[in-house]
Amino acid sequence: MGDTPHQHSTKRHPGNGANLPRSQAQSRFSDFAARGRSGSAKARSCGRAGQSDEATKHLKRCLELRPNQVDAYEILARVSYEKGELDETARLCQEALKRGPATPDILNRLGRALLDLGQTQEAVRTLQQAVGLPKPISESAYLLGQAYMQSGDFAQAKVSFRQAIGLLPDHTQAYFGLYTACLRLGQNEEAGRYREQFTKLEAIDRKDLTDRSAREDTLTGLPMVRETVARTLFGAAQIYRVHEQTGKTAELFRRSAALDADNPVYRSALEAFYVQRKDPAEGVRVFEQLAAEQPENSLNYMFLGRLQSRLDHFEAAERSFQKMQQLAPQWADGYRALAELYLRANRKTDQARVLARKALELEPSGSHYYLLAVASLKNNDRTGALEAVKKALALSPDEKIYQEFLKQIKEAP
Repeated sequence: MGDTPHQHSTKRHPGNGANLPRSQAQSRFSDFAARGRSGSAKARSCGRAGQSDEATKHLKRCLELRPNQVDAYEILARVSYEKGELDETARLCQEALKRGPATPDILNRLGRALLDLGQTQEAVRTLQQAVGLPKPISESAYLLGQAYMQSGDFAQAKVSFRQAIGLLPDHTQAYFGLYTACLRLGQNEEAGRYREQFTKLEAIDRKDLTDRSAREDTLTGLPMVRETVARTLFGAAQIYRVHEQTGKTAELFRRSAALDADNPVYRSALEAFYVQRKDPAEGVRVFEQLAAEQPENSLNYMFLGRLQSRLDHFEAAERSFQKMQQLAPQWADGYRALAELYLRANRKTDQARVLARKALELEPSGSHYYLLAVASLKNNDRTGALEAVKKALALSPDEKIYQEFLKQIKEAP
């Protein structure tokens, strides 16, 4: 049985100073937790301590007891997006929308996830709904402009970017969007004006970055301005990608990752860029450079190991994943990634089972029970595999891969 879990989680981790962003999410989390429901007090205390994985666990427990709490879905969606778990983000946003009124935050989060997943038309419909709310916000209009750019509707993109600026006059990314939309429409003179304004605003952002680089935001552990500049560059990279300007796209993705060291979204986009171009070797080179620049950042080693694994560089990938564990020993993904590497290569399968158990201990989840089931079967432990996959299904009863695995075990002679 050669199946292994599909591992493309990109998680912001609690180790080496890389706390999950908690500013707005933790404020809403505290409001929800303060209501006194079972499990909420524990979740609140974990959130304040920066133990976001633990906080998530208690929020999920709250949902088991009271499944219609919209705030919990919104918080979990925010955390999932910051971890780079796009499918899970979309699912959680949709659950929130089923249970409560549409809000700009939830619609924008869903729209972002759909855009990153390449589901452009669905993103357009979602963001149109956000812009149509009684009190729209600039980010909704900007994201809708991005969605129109990706769909090739440059005239509508221009309308949306202008709306974003009407709501927030100094929206740097929206000016860049207007510049590129006008270029695509052949409106070169107008494009030049928007480019000039974008250049001025970007210079201000960069000056702020220089002036404030020593001051850290107390909630995220990073200078807030770095995150702002990183988002600006990331937005520009996405637009360059639409225009197939690959050199600029790759460079801006890399710079975004370097500026916001704890954000996996930028690294995930950088990884996907090289995978889509069928050039994982260049991706390895770029992530080796990031790892050299930020040697204490375990995220760099996670993406480096994944790309090395794609190239069948077993020993190099093994070293990268071991480095992840060393830098962030309480982060389940380091153990999970190495276990999957061993299982895919059909090497060190006894160690794979040990690693799967460690990942499960740190983060009980359906995917980790499934990983343990696969590792158990690889070690000829049919009983252990059966027990583990049943626990995976208890947590995620609709997951088809778990259902198929259970059926496969039962039908085996």
